[in-house]
Amino acid sequence: MDRGYEKEAFRTVCIKISVLAKFKGFSKRQGKSHSMTLLAMVEFFEHNGISPDERMHETIASLKYLIKRRFNAMVAIMRSIEKEQTLPTVSMIQALFEQELESDDEEWDSDFDFIEQQLTEAKPSKEMESFDVEVTVPKIRYDRLEEQMEELKEDFTYVLDHVSVYHNRFGKDHLKLDLNPEAIEKYRTKLKKK
Repeated sequence: MDRGYEKEAFRTVCIKISVLAKFKGFSKRQGKSHSMTLLAMVEFFEHNGISPDERMHETIASLKYLIKRRFNAMVAIMRSIEKEQTLPTVSMIQALFEQELESDDEEWDSDFDFIEQQLTEAKPSKEMESFDVEVTVPKIRYDRLEEQMEELKEDFTYVLDHVSVYHNRFGKDHLKLDLNPEAIEKYRTKLKKK
């Protein structure tokens, strides 16, 4: 007997013979009565918001596999970000702090050497010594400069796309800019900020 439905009466429904055979086989596989199987099917469709006419072209197992692949890809991206951005940044900061600590120790020694050299020299040389020092730019600053350069290129391309040649019948040809004043002001303030 069906739990919770013992006192309800039965009603008949007219179903085609081939459909009834399929339904009976399905309810046997479910191990439930016909009423409970039909109720479970209706509740499934209502709960998941699926219409029986719609076809899910993929099975739930293939959807699980797809989601698992997406999660694995996301984990790989996060590891890549950690490996290529976070760890180098941390190591750069540590190197800067270590360099700062080392330079603090050396600073006193070099000051004493400089004072001693000034005292021993009779005439200080006025020639500037040439320094062969390589100028390095931190990668973060370099990346930001590249991004700004790309933005400027895009803005300039946008402006050039809105320039047209105006042919004058009586004089020289001139250029016509098809931008509204707000856009021009936006570009002007953007350039002032940089």
